Amino acid sequence: MLKNRVIASLAAILMAHSTISNAAPNLPQDYVLNSQMLLQLRPGMTKPQVQSVLGAPLIPDNSHDDRWNYVYQRRSGSEIKEQRLVVLVFENELLKSVRGNIIPVTSVLSKSNALELAADAHTVTPSQKSASSGLNKPQEKTSAQPIATRQDSNAKNSSKPAKQTNAAAEGGIVIDGEKLELQLDRTMRAIGNASIHQDKQDIFADSLEYDVLNDEIHADGNVRVEVDNAKVTGPELRMQLSESVGEMRDASISMTNPMTSILQKRRTVSSETFARKLGDLQSQQIGSNDSYTSADGLPVTDYSTSSSNNPLSLNTTARSTKARGDAKAILFEGEDKKRLLNARYTTCEADVDDWYIKASEISLNDYTDTGTAKNARIEFKGVPILYTPWISFSFNDQRKSGFLAPTVGSTSRSGFEALLPYYWNIAPNMDATLATRALSKRGIQLQGEFRYLQDNFAGTSNLEYLPNDSLSNETRYYANLKHQHRFGNGWSAGYSLEKVSDDQYFSEMSTRIVTTSRINLPQQFNLDYADENWQFNAIAQKFQTLRQDSYPYERLPQMTLVGNKYYGDIKANLYSQLAVFDINKNAPLTATGDPRVTGTRTTINPSISIPFARPFGYVTPKFGIHHTNYSLNDDPYKESTYQRTLPIFSLDSGLYFDRDFKIAKRGYSQTLEPRLFYVYIPNRDQSNIPVFDTSLTDLNFSSLFSENQFVGNDRINNANQVSFALTTRFIESSTGTQRLSASIGQRYYFSDQKVALNYRDPSLFRKTNSSDIIAGISAQLKNSWIVDAFWQYNTDSSNSVRSTISGRYNPEPGKVLNLSYSYRQDSIDQSDMSAQWPLGKGWYGIGRANYSFRENRIIETIGGLEYDAGCWQARSVIQRVSTATAEANYALFFQLELGGLASIGANPLRIIQRNIPGYVSTGLIPNTNQQPYYE
Repeated sequence: MLKNRVIASLAAILMAHSTISNAAPNLPQDYVLNSQMLLQLRPGMTKPQVQSVLGAPLIPDNSHDDRWNYVYQRRSGSEIKEQRLVVLVFENELLKSVRGNIIPVTSVLSKSNALELAADAHTVTPSQKSASSGLNKPQEKTSAQPIATRQDSNAKNSSKPAKQTNAAAEGGIVIDGEKLELQLDRTMRAIGNASIHQDKQDIFADSLEYDVLNDEIHADGNVRVEVDNAKVTGPELRMQLSESVGEMRDASISMTNPMTSILQKRRTVSSETFARKLGDLQSQQIGSNDSYTSADGLPVTDYSTSSSNNPLSLNTTARSTKARGDAKAILFEGEDKKRLLNARYTTCEADVDDWYIKASEISLNDYTDTGTAKNARIEFKGVPILYTPWISFSFNDQRKSGFLAPTVGSTSRSGFEALLPYYWNIAPNMDATLATRALSKRGIQLQGEFRYLQDNFAGTSNLEYLPNDSLSNETRYYANLKHQHRFGNGWSAGYSLEKVSDDQYFSEMSTRIVTTSRINLPQQFNLDYADENWQFNAIAQKFQTLRQDSYPYERLPQMTLVGNKYYGDIKANLYSQLAVFDINKNAPLTATGDPRVTGTRTTINPSISIPFARPFGYVTPKFGIHHTNYSLNDDPYKESTYQRTLPIFSLDSGLYFDRDFKIAKRGYSQTLEPRLFYVYIPNRDQSNIPVFDTSLTDLNFSSLFSENQFVGNDRINNANQVSFALTTRFIESSTGTQRLSASIGQRYYFSDQKVALNYRDPSLFRKTNSSDIIAGISAQLKNSWIVDAFWQYNTDSSNSVRSTISGRYNPEPGKVLNLSYSYRQDSIDQSDMSAQWPLGKGWYGIGRANYSFRENRIIETIGGLEYDAGCWQARSVIQRVSTATAEANYALFFQLELGGLASIGANPLRIIQRNIPGYVSTGLIPNTNQQPYYE
């Protein structure tokens, strides 16, 4: 079929972007043809058959009776953009071939010059071939034939029927050039700006020759192959199109998007995805957001969640969108298969050869998005820094089993560290990471993570095991198991189990304060149900306590049922809970030498409320009954049961006012929102009731409007009080941005406080008829400053009880300054400063200092430098962390990041991002904000 349509298709090609049915002004109508005529040509047609289709030739000439000449023109409106002379060659009175070439649009064809041009089209000399230069720009393929024409942007001005624009079917071939030749059943040749197009692949060259019989193409001179975002160039290409088998020597490769390149990063299922599937049970592991957390906080954190599992591409923070490389030869070995010999790859700009990934041989499979490389190495500034004799990798955001790049680091407590991880891609929804971690001061530690994710369940399992710590001579381990399962119809269940071998595990083997500050590790099972009106939760929870003075009550079990439903305008609410409290057998005794009280608490709290809402305000009355029953063991008052029943009434109300105004010709809307909240609860003596899980809330704008100032069910405050707050907001009218919000509030008491956590401590009882004044302000200023402040002031003592002020200056990515100060009377007096700032010539400084004035010591500090060279970045960070259970720990990080594709060293990004809000990796800073790294 291909051969039977070659002449018809090529004849249509010779129109080269034109399909016109109107003749040029200077030519008879019979000489100018349309594509419908050309597509009717077939090899072996007789002259009468050709003439019946095309009409009479342009110049009848008995001396050239074996060649008939026709003209094609490409027009834009009435203007002729391009003109071609096409010659039909006959042999033994049968159509043999079709040839043609471009002629000046200014030419006025006469009999003589038409014959000259026809003769030129018949004979193509070597000089004509070598004189051809430049490449045609690929255009849209619209042919419906195996080999056919393309319709250019001016086709809409043609009078040809629209259906004729569909000239090439999917998978068809389109050939173009300044001079085109066809030898029937043999070869098609394009000379000068030659191109061939098939599907998404375009090939350009000075000359192209297509062997029809063998389906082979030979491209010579300035060869360029374009596929999607990749471009391959070389001096010569030979390829069998149907089998996609061929070779290009001395090839250069460039890509506009390195994420689809040869050695491309890919990402595993993130811990955030797992966390969403696991629900509330999937809490942070060792204080981290990662699904796999190393005890040192250095290497495993990065490769398990936010990194690629490609040994040569571990970083996810690529800014560059360009990549290039070269190979001694590219062998095309079938559809979707390529082999690169002596290949190099980099994301650096041309003439900047700072680093390369090199391999003696790279095999790629585009269908499976996988590849292998032999003798692969990374060279930085000409120095090999990483080598592997063989690797297997994925290059399209797909996970694949294999060794990951080793990471190194150093801490003051464990010494020099090196970790070698292996990633196992078990299934699309299941993976594992195994690692060996060498610590110079402690020995060899084994680490492992197993993750799974299904439609109805998900979980993670983590284990760290050090058989014999050289410093403590003990076996040390950490285990963390999490699972959550949905059973359907609103039911779900799960578990979260965490345990370490000893109290000093985190402090001696971690570098993050959120990890080292952990004291209680939960070990719990949960069962949950939820529908439109009801929520049920049952939990059995114990703890491993790492500090002897902090043993929380265990809940074995606790069951909570909550319901909400509207009956017309009335909202009915129910809160109920049954909790059994126990204490760890290792918990210290009370001050009197007695064991701590345990027991069962039952709570039920039904209520109804009726909201009355209007656009200008609202009023919501609410009435409820709070009943609690206790059954106790080891009660110091020798009572086994207690009961408490309290009525609770509240009235919440608020108004809305707003006005429009202008400041410096900029429109704003200001709101004024007063709120009044009244609560009445009679007093009941609760002095003998134990405190299992209850604490006093801080005074803030949430607790100011709550009925009970205690969190938990062991204490219900007496109340005859009203809370008042006033809030104003300034909103930019043109953008809707809230530029300023300010609030002030206070509570007024009409009765004395009769309820406290500890009735024996007089200082816990309020002695005034009003609360402290609280005020808050939040501003988003036009000069890139964001300021937040909170203040709690005691009017009786004329002292600040609590204050916090923070500010962030962030004019552009890569420039951020954070300042904050926190004060809490008798407990906290701290300052915190952090920043990322450009120093010039590609250098950035980063740092944080968290200082306690009360303790006269540094809590946590980091300091470091980053260097951005455009296609690679380097960063070095040192960190000091004060721990809750031991002395301070130090850690040193160094990382070399190569164009977003590979990173060497211990990744400090998690540490930096946690310590410096607003930090942006230098590899992600937009080019417009980059600091010059050249002299």
